[in-house]
Amino acid sequence: MISRPREDGLSEVVGFVLLLGVIVVALSLYQVYAVPAVGREDEIAHMNQVKDRFVDYKIALDSLWVNNRSGVLLSTAFDLGTGATTTGGGAFTIPILTPVGSGGTVSAKSGGANLTIDTGSKKETIPLGSLSYRSSNNYWVEQTWTYQGGAIFLSQEGGTTVRVGPSIAVAEREGGNINLDVALTSLEGSGMTSGSGPVRVETRMRPGSPSFFHRACDHVVLTVEGDDPATIGAWKRAFDEIRGRTKEDYGILLSKPVLSADNKTVTFIVDPGSGNTVFLTVYRARYTVTIHNTASLTE
Repeated sequence: MISRPREDGLSEVVGFVLLLGVIVVALSLYQVYAVPAVGREDEIAHMNQVKDRFVDYKIALDSLWVNNRSGVLLSTAFDLGTGATTTGGGAFTIPILTPVGSGGTVSAKSGGANLTIDTGSKKETIPLGSLSYRSSNNYWVEQTWTYQGGAIFLSQEGGTTVRVGPSIAVAEREGGNINLDVALTSLEGSGMTSGSGPVRVETRMRPGSPSFFHRACDHVVLTVEGDDPATIGAWKRAFDEIRGRTKEDYGILLSKPVLSADNKTVTFIVDPGSGNTVFLTVYRARYTVTIHNTASLTE
């Protein structure tokens, strides 16, 4: 008669341990499979937002120089990462059930790459500068977005590709001549910030911008030189695209862009052939870029 209550108590303990084991297994499966899937979706969505911000940034800068709006402040804000739960509101959040927030680094710098325009009689070198975002993802591939000279490049583990090409156009002109229009933006500034919260990038077009010059010459040599081989490789792809469009639209076959042995220089020659002329027009706009942290909470 005494052993019966003991057996009932033991069965309750065993049942509780089994239930606890089922809960632990379920939480483990959720953490192993569901949490990374949610984190991956969040980071993919965030990378798409970063892409849209860079495209919007290019459009906005082009609008400033097209409309000759020097001195006007352009403010662009975006989140560096997906963030993580930092406050507790009316509901409780178990950290192991939510993905770890990602982060990123945004930086602006002068120089980095130069574009040289050589017409044979005159050579002009233009520093391009850049604005870049480098991700710190936990569940998705690392990405670096770069705005440089009016182009947008995407760098991943497999290399660097052109997402938006530079504003360089070649068109046929009467008599076998060629029009070459080059529109370049130069970024000047130095700054960097990292984290997962919002950041604000402020850009002003410098006084005296935009400027342009026009020349007629036998040929034009465009050379991009920089310290980053991946970026120079992206510029080669951009020149390849220009060459391909020229051949498709006008049947003009230009020389292939050539990389240097150290992959730090790419050269693209625009030559209409003997006896013909290149009518070159170069537009240039200079911008000052500053980066500011933005508070996500106000009191």
